Amino acid sequence: MIRLIAIDMDGTILSPDHSISTKNKQAILAAQLNEIEVVIATGRSFSEAIGPVRSGGLNLPYICLNGAEVRNESGELISATHIVGNDIKKITSILDAHTIDYQLFIDTLIYTKSIKDQIETFIQLAEAANQIPAVDEIRKEVMDRVERGFVIQLDSYDELINLRGSEIYKVFGTSFNRLNLDDARKALQLLPGLAISSSGAGNLEITNKNAQKGIAVENYAKSKGISMENVMVIGDSYNDLSMMERAGRSVAMGNAPAEIKAACTEITTTNEHDGVGLAIEAILQHQI
Repeated sequence: MIRLIAIDMDGTILSPDHSISTKNKQAILAAQLNEIEVVIATGRSFSEAIGPVRSGGLNLPYICLNGAEVRNESGELISATHIVGNDIKKITSILDAHTIDYQLFIDTLIYTKSIKDQIETFIQLAEAANQIPAVDEIRKEVMDRVERGFVIQLDSYDELINLRGSEIYKVFGTSFNRLNLDDARKALQLLPGLAISSSGAGNLEITNKNAQKGIAVENYAKSKGISMENVMVIGDSYNDLSMMERAGRSVAMGNAPAEIKAACTEITTTNEHDGVGLAIEAILQHQI
């Protein structure tokens, strides 16, 4: 019996325009009415995640930044797992050597050298889901966070790293050069304290080795007295693999790569066609 559902955001619960469909919303509310815990499990920061969830009429807890941060429904911090300070300069040196642009995530803030790169990140995520990006909606969403002070553009990260290097949750690297990304990934994997994942073909997500969705979902389930056999996870990309491997039931989106589909116990429809809602409805019909 499923007692907890963990759901990814981009390419999963979010439609290409970054909204949550009525069907997805209704399915989640029905799950909650039937005493099933539902939690968001995303690579996004809390400030990036809360807007679409609240706009969709939902009140959910959050596993953010691939598990580096966990917050309750009110947004209060439950746990935080930062990259070890000594690793930050090693990470940035590797990314710089392979000419990979990157963003730094600290608390609810995102630091970038280019707002354009921040917009391009979400365009890449949509393209990774084999969909046409809703560029105007993406630009509006990012610029809203810029205006609210959640996205900060810097000319250099040096001072920030010197002052707050031990507070960094995630480093997010992007590049159109696949060879450079692959070489950087191999170099980063030699650093034992890190977890290296990806939410699309053009990026690298770098966190503490203990900051992975699978670990965070398992810890969250344990805090609720729920066995992983009674957990269902829904996702579409490589940063979802760690939770797919641990859950009793794992659902791949129809827009997921073949490798992700092969790792899951079942496949639903795409995020354009309410795949999350349909997967949850199937569980509810069976359990009710």
